[in-house]
Amino acid sequence: MLVTVLGRYSPYAPVGGACPGLLVQARGVALMLDGGPGTVARLQMQVPAAHLTAVLVSHLHHDHIADLHCLQYLMADQAPGREPLPIYAPGGDNPDRRWLEPSSFGARWVRLLPLPVDEGLAVGPLRVTFARTDHPEPCWAMRITDGCRTLVYTADTGAGVDLAPFARGADLLIAESTFVAANGQNRRGHLTAAEAADLALRAGVGRLLLTHFLPSTPAAEAEAEARAIFPPAEAAVEMRTYPV
Repeated sequence: MLVTVLGRYSPYAPVGGACPGLLVQARGVALMLDGGPGTVARLQMQVPAAHLTAVLVSHLHHDHIADLHCLQYLMADQAPGREPLPIYAPGGDNPDRRWLEPSSFGARWVRLLPLPVDEGLAVGPLRVTFARTDHPEPCWAMRITDGCRTLVYTADTGAGVDLAPFARGADLLIAESTFVAANGQNRRGHLTAAEAADLALRAGVGRLLLTHFLPSTPAAEAEAEARAIFPPAEAAVEMRTYPV
């Protein structure tokens, strides 16, 4: 199983960067996790549109979904003969979910479905389960396994929900690290690098990949803060592919 970091910034991307998005690939399956600004262009550098299996949306904040409305046009243009691409997103009455609804034109190529947070999801050889996080907008962490290796993605979360049991024993934990100690006061629904490292340590994961950085916070500072607690931690590099 491989994971490519399409974007690592929030709530906006600096010049040359992109907001949150991951591409998970395993045995012919290609899953996109979230799709913030800039991610769809980068997705096309990794896989043809026809090879994208599904999209999983952790929550409905625009830094995680703004590019996904464009997928209907990408599919129509580059994969017109395929079955509609499933986009799984949290349900509820949040008006932002309408951003993901395909137009009458796009419904031929994209299908919006509820994220199956209770029963989980099987996509080819991959099994995905979900856990609610600590975030103002209902948000879901994801645990993805191919039967041999396991990846956990925290999505957006604060320290108010303990995700250690959910992440237990994962080979790779991709955790949000919006803040560092110097600017992490009075935050809500997000982690510092130290908190992400503490989560990794308590969960007994193999490696920690930090993401979801403020553009004003140097990733190297977050990496150093995390490594002081959990040495196999590193800052995610955009467009780098990591083995799980």
